Formats: sequence, C-alpha cells, structure tokens
Amino acid sequence: MAVIIRKINESDFENGFFETLSNLTVVGDIYTNDESKREVINKIMGNENYIIVVAEDLKSHKIIGTATLLIEQKFIHNGGRVGHIEDVATRKGFEGIGVGKELIHKLIEISNEYGCYKIILDCDEKVVKFYEKIGFSKKAVMMRLDL
Repeated sequence: MAVIIRKINESDFENGFFETLSNLTVVGDIYTNDESKREVINKIMGNENYIIVVAEDLKSHKIIGTATLLIEQKFIHNGGRVGHIEDVATRKGFEGIGVGKELIHKLIEISNEYGCYKIILDCDEKVVKFYEKIGFSKKAVMMRLDL
C-alpha cells in the first residue's frame, strides 16, 4: 500500500479525516455541521503551534491515519519547547500496517525542526508497547479532571 505522511490540508476534512479520527474517540456531529466545522477548522489551522499530520492512501486519496503535535513554549530549559502528541488514530481496517508508527516518526521529525527538547504523550495501557518500540518510555503519572 502506498501511503504519504504529510501535514493536513482542508480537502482532508472531506476525504475521511473525521471518520479516521472517530476510530479513536467520539468526534460528535461536528463533521455534519458545516458552521461548527468551519469555526473549529479556522481556530486550529490558524495556530502555527498546532500541527496535524495525516496518512493519505495514494490509491483512494482517503485519510487513513492522523496525529496531532502541539508545541508548548516554556520558560524553563532556557525557553525551550516541548512537543505534545495527541489524537493518534488509524482508520478502521488499516490498523497494524505501520501507519501509526509513520505518523509518530513524522511528528518526531517536526518536533526536532521546532527545537523541542522532549516529546510527551498520554496513552492507554494497551498501546504502551507500541510507543515503547518507537523509543518512548514511561516517566510519570497522568492526572485528569473532566469538566
């Protein structure tokens, strides 16, 4: 299968991006409501520290994977930057063929370009081994408060 990993563009929202993301968690009705979708797209796409990459199947041009990198500017570490990986998802039926791994490698490359001194992510216990194979290690406990 021929796949390209690249930064998202607006046509991806009509080529399976939301369906792919829904394999991770509930997306809601945002992709069926044009006004809500446009508002969120403008907020995200207008932020240079918010980078979404996608995996495009070159045969069908469908989005079969996605991942997000948030760049946080810090005061500590001499004003260093930290990359936060979020929303890693592979389209149903395309799991286990290396799409997720390639997405993460692309985000690591972009983190290096932005001068990040570390990359962090939260994940379910069931995918810890996946991230460990890529080079991540357990370092802390994640805490959460749902609002």
